[in-house]
Amino acid sequence: MRQLPCLFLLSAALLLSAAPAPVLGQQTWDTLPGEFAFRTMKGFYLSALSGGGRATDPVVATVATRADAWEKFRIEVMDPPAPHDKAFRTSSGNYLTAVDGGGRTSDVLHTDATQARAWEQFRVHDLSLTAPTYFALQTINNHYVTAVGEGGKYENAIHTDATQPRAWEQFRIVKCGDLGDGRQYIILAPGDLALNASKGGGIAENDIATFLLPLARDESRFTFIRQQDGTYALRTANGINYLTALGGGGLVQKYSSADCPGPVGACLESWSNIFHTDATQVQAWEKFRLIDQGDCKYAIQTVSGFFVGVFQHPEGGTLITTRRSGPVTDTEKFQLVPYGLASPPVLQ
Repeated sequence: MRQLPCLFLLSAALLLSAAPAPVLGQQTWDTLPGEFAFRTMKGFYLSALSGGGRATDPVVATVATRADAWEKFRIEVMDPPAPHDKAFRTSSGNYLTAVDGGGRTSDVLHTDATQARAWEQFRVHDLSLTAPTYFALQTINNHYVTAVGEGGKYENAIHTDATQPRAWEQFRIVKCGDLGDGRQYIILAPGDLALNASKGGGIAENDIATFLLPLARDESRFTFIRQQDGTYALRTANGINYLTALGGGGLVQKYSSADCPGPVGACLESWSNIFHTDATQVQAWEKFRLIDQGDCKYAIQTVSGFFVGVFQHPEGGTLITTRRSGPVTDTEKFQLVPYGLASPPVLQ
């Protein structure tokens, strides 16, 4: 066998020693579009004071009643996912840290981390079976983030020693900014009522009668599909049909009470239709413009330029209109709760 020159062998050895070793099982972080805010059961938001970068108390407060810059977080997801696969980044670009991985009632959270390591990893639990549209945040050592008193505190606002999620551990995660494409959301009106497509869509009569209390079922789930003109089509939970604003908007829902003069009969209250969910293609009436209101709320505008709104009927509860012309008031502002954000299956 021919012997290779020493110079060649030395060069090859140097090249091999300089090449980076392959990393097995390497995990990366993907950032979800837009931002998110965490709202307590009493309606307060988690605030990263100073926008983050703090390691001495107070670090996180729960006194904000609207979501501005300090209340907005980026959510990063580990790929491939681990049990604790979420990291929360503040507006300053720092990460939320559960000191010691959780289990504390003082010096609980920091926001000065610049990388997502173990203490910056959280698991998001879906609480739909017991608290629809709410989530629990679990630290790396399997404790839960607690908003003391359900919020409203500037100091001693957060603990991480809970071992199961109760009322103080329940957070509603609401969308802010970019909605992305193909993401699923529950649409909440004032009063925490969710827009409901009966039977998951596909019918043209009495399909969306009113906003209902949030329920742990698929009828309140819509997929937001971005169109080339910047509008969105809202696909119902059956994956086939789309939400239609009849006439392209400009209608007001009417209520008919259950008036039964006879002794026995099928007495049913009813609502007029201003939406259908039987369309299988996106045309003009299936397009909606989602207008960011800057506080993790959105206005929904139909193709005719009118806004979707809600109003209270003295007999029929909360009804819907697509004839509001603005300016946008609280009755035309909606919050979007992401569907499918949880790390594991739904908690019972």
